[in-house]
Amino acid sequence: MGESMKSVVVCGSKRYAKEIKKFCDDLAKLGVLVFEPSISEPIPEDAFIHSTYVTAKLFKGLTLEHFDWIRKAEVCFVYNTGDYVGISVTMEMAYAAALGKPVFALSPKTGDPCRDALIDKVVKTPKQLAALL
Repeated sequence: MGESMKSVVVCGSKRYAKEIKKFCDDLAKLGVLVFEPSISEPIPEDAFIHSTYVTAKLFKGLTLEHFDWIRKAEVCFVYNTGDYVGISVTMEMAYAAALGKPVFALSPKTGDPCRDALIDKVVKTPKQLAALL
């Protein structure tokens, strides 16, 4: 029987888009299927696209897309450099924990002790993360 595919969903703030992209690329080079956040071309929170209805559907779609990736991945990895986690990542961490998925993070701190408690393991590098899968 062959080896199963290793997979990770990465969650993080768009303020760290460049660093997250590099982390994801390095992880993919190690043979891991990476579900990356859609932050390479971030949409501002106050964006208005065509109508209020379309804007709401767009943001809901982005959120549900990431939830789908969390369901598919073996592990949820939180890129929380500077001990920062925003509202979207908070939802993603909670969703992963509710599904029984391990939550790994770059740092043990997120700015909130309840979120911190959801972190199962601190992982500093893509190589270290790939080895745990």
